[in-house]
Amino acid sequence: MNRAIRSLAGLLVCTLALCVGASPAHGQVALRDFVLTGGLSVESYQGRLPALTVPIVDSTDRAGAAVGQFSGSGTLVLHSTSRAGLTMAMDAGLRQFAAQGFEVRDYSPRELVGSMDVRYRRQLGGLGTLDAVARLKGRRVDDRPPMPLFIEPGYGSVRGTARLELLPLNGVRFDAELSGETVNYTPPQVAPHLDLLDRRLLAAEAGAEWGGEEYSIRFHAGYSSVRYPEQRSFDPRDPFRGDDAVRVGARLTVDRVLFARLGVEGTLNRSNSRRPEYNALSATALLQAPLPAEFNLQFFAMLTGKSYLHRSPFARLVPGEEADNASVAFVSLSHPLTPALDGALRVGWTRAETEIGNAYFQRYGATFFLHYRPGRR
Repeated sequence: MNRAIRSLAGLLVCTLALCVGASPAHGQVALRDFVLTGGLSVESYQGRLPALTVPIVDSTDRAGAAVGQFSGSGTLVLHSTSRAGLTMAMDAGLRQFAAQGFEVRDYSPRELVGSMDVRYRRQLGGLGTLDAVARLKGRRVDDRPPMPLFIEPGYGSVRGTARLELLPLNGVRFDAELSGETVNYTPPQVAPHLDLLDRRLLAAEAGAEWGGEEYSIRFHAGYSSVRYPEQRSFDPRDPFRGDDAVRVGARLTVDRVLFARLGVEGTLNRSNSRRPEYNALSATALLQAPLPAEFNLQFFAMLTGKSYLHRSPFARLVPGEEADNASVAFVSLSHPLTPALDGALRVGWTRAETEIGNAYFQRYGATFFLHYRPGRR
């Protein structure tokens, strides 16, 4: 997995360096959406939680961190016609933390991530559009701290998705999606239990959307089945843990002077293991609006309520699932500084579970970003 991350980062840098400033002729590989991003942030974490990710119990009520980050992303158009297209999107980033507030020592976690998406999109005549995506993703974390400064542990994943979007029928646009994913965690020697979180996922979703460019509403329903080959269920008839979830939701989109999107989704998760089963309901709101003097405002909020059906002293979740069941809010204000450079200030809040069920942390943070697009003049 570490080699995969380094390879992705190297491939991204080398490929984009060769392509920057070029003006490909028709039929050649073209680069688009190339962005370099740098950021500095200050973050505060709250919540005294079990310290199960390091050998020394060093959790605390409050912790703080200064964070520097740098990332690069871009998309290569490998093939493009009026009926079909093939693209490869790459993203690599680094975050370096300087953390304080722990009882035994201060930590300096480093997070390195990379991903590569290969996408094939094709028009299917009078039927609609087929969109197929293969994704390779990796994460490495060094000096991972205890709670409440939660950083998702390192892993490698492969995901495949196929999505069919049908042409409108009586004003309704139907879509269907199938996806599969395998995720393998790479725990350090001091935390071998993270191997228990390896998982295999199959999911399906169907949706229907009404409306036009200015207003639309979409309803969707989905099912996912997740299996954990390293976790025992304590059921001899079904010895390995398996979770099954059903999701239903709706989304309203308005795109006129400003862009607004409101959504609601309910989740019912059931399992064959001792892991607590739960019901969750989340509501989301996204607002993007232009302001005077070329400023742009973005606001996002996702509020989630979650209730477990059974009490359990041991309820290990999947890192990443805390994002599915989190409450998040942030406001961002951006402004162009030059044609190729813009700056943004973001203030945000998160309340989410760690990999320990029903154990929450809160994060408050402010970040200043610079986004550089070398191709703009």
